[in-house]
Amino acid sequence: MLDRIDHLVLPVPDLAAAAAAYERLGLTLTPLMEHQGMGTANRAAFIGTGAPNFAYLELLGITDRAVVGVGSRAHYLEAADRGGALSSFAFGTRDIAGLVQRLAAAGMSTDLREVQASDGRKIADTAVVDTAGALPFTVTILQYPETWDARYERSLAAGRFAHTFPLKRLDHLAAVAPDIEAATAFWNGTLGVPLVGEIRPPGMIIRQLQIGDAIFELLGPDGPESRLAGRPASLASMAAWQVSGRLDDAVSLARERGFTVSDPEPGVIPGTRRASIPGDELAGLGMQLLEYV
Repeated sequence: MLDRIDHLVLPVPDLAAAAAAYERLGLTLTPLMEHQGMGTANRAAFIGTGAPNFAYLELLGITDRAVVGVGSRAHYLEAADRGGALSSFAFGTRDIAGLVQRLAAAGMSTDLREVQASDGRKIADTAVVDTAGALPFTVTILQYPETWDARYERSLAAGRFAHTFPLKRLDHLAAVAPDIEAATAFWNGTLGVPLVGEIRPPGMIIRQLQIGDAIFELLGPDGPESRLAGRPASLASMAAWQVSGRLDDAVSLARERGFTVSDPEPGVIPGTRRASIPGDELAGLGMQLLEYV
């Protein structure tokens, strides 16, 4: 019932400054859009190569602290006040009513509402899920009034994918899960997300859950000596993106544009190479660049 990862939510203290950093990297952002009655505004980078795999990164600015600072969206304000951090991500579905019923049967309440643009146009139906402590971040589910194919074609025609930096698709996100068995049971059992793999690098267990074309990783300790032992549950403020072409070329381009990028190295995922841009250069969200070899 969870079709895909629709978007990542990155609350930022200064929307204009955050947008400038991503534009300097070479990403095309949508025009400023205010969310009527919700106390927020955004700009977004749409990334993907087709309807099955596109997602977007939402840079979220706070326009009314009083509205945002209460209820299920208060974590946005907290993340912005920390200087910017990935606070949540949203799933796309074609059956939001059925999914809300499934969550209710598991004892979880949802804040269901319609999101409108400043001109009154419906953007989506959304459900913010109270996971009753099962997750360290908020889960948002969306259903758009158009198909994924139509949404992609409209975004393509609007020039939203006209980037000059070679991000191909969202590859994976990650969260620290101190009790990895309980976290796996929630995602795989309660939400029905397929468990597709497990990797055991030194010091940790990585459970891989398939959500559409992307992977969500649960990172857990493999024992009391693990570097993850004692760390609280949290959403990693990092997103891994597969690059088009050679990783070395993407690294060189980012460096030419003034970013600090680590040297390419073998990735934790077998058959990959990776490099990273630190989060403090991209409004609090680390960017991992990934090449499959």
